Amino acid sequence: MKSILITTGNGMFGKALATELLESGVRVRIMVRDKSKCNIENPNAEIVVADMDKPETLRSIMAGIDSVFLSAPIDKKIAEREKNVIDAARENGVGQIVKIYGAVKHEGDQLVEEHTRALDHLRNSGIPWTLISPNSVMETSLLSMAASIKFMHAIYGCSGSGRIGMVALKDVTSATAVVLTTPGHAGMNYELTGPESLDMDAVASRFTKVLSRNISYIDLSEERFAKMIMKFDKSMTPERLELEVLCHLRAWKHGKADLVTSTFRKLTGTEPTPLETFITENLETFLKGMVPGYFAWLMRKTV
Repeated sequence: MKSILITTGNGMFGKALATELLESGVRVRIMVRDKSKCNIENPNAEIVVADMDKPETLRSIMAGIDSVFLSAPIDKKIAEREKNVIDAARENGVGQIVKIYGAVKHEGDQLVEEHTRALDHLRNSGIPWTLISPNSVMETSLLSMAASIKFMHAIYGCSGSGRIGMVALKDVTSATAVVLTTPGHAGMNYELTGPESLDMDAVASRFTKVLSRNISYIDLSEERFAKMIMKFDKSMTPERLELEVLCHLRAWKHGKADLVTSTFRKLTGTEPTPLETFITENLETFLKGMVPGYFAWLMRKTV
């Protein structure tokens, strides 16, 4: 049976992929920094503690591993951390690395610089590699807007009329599982998208249709939107705001996410998840505690 190591096992991609692989009977080694936060229980799952910032902790967990799924937290240390994993994998003769990259064209910003440095290191490692490049993921792009949808009946942003081919997380993990468990993917960059590219006004219209509530998209200047985020999320730092939010919406605005591919269909033989299906599957998140329209209007005036 093939053995797969998943880095950042408590992260969005890592946890979802581990669940996907374990359901298909694959043996998975899940790397975490805090074992108490990993609640995956399966006879084919092995939870290991390691730290991508500490190369010495990575070597032992590579023993007996055939493939590595490589992802790192989104911050200014992506390249350094992923290079540490790549080096440990090379030293232990790992036969494949599948790295999360991205289909959104982040031209010239820090995020793409970090990924490019890691990718260059991977290409020079001699290890067969494949890139999984999702467009903006529905979970990160839309679940983060649940509060404004419930309490203001609005989606706020600064992406103008830019269109995005958003993809569901479950589609990303399904395609990744295929790449990790079947041959013939070396050197490929698989750009994964949803079935259509929509601007945020159209996204708001889909929410209106599914939730049976009038949901609006309110486009702000980048400066005003950043101030709003910092006002309502006291844990947000300027660095996190740039890497986790603003650089993505800036790319949307300039058409860098306006992409729809048939890649998911070719890899899995199934159709990608439509936005309406995603909203329906998360109805409770968006509807639970939703305020009446008048109170939503009052809440909007606080922005």
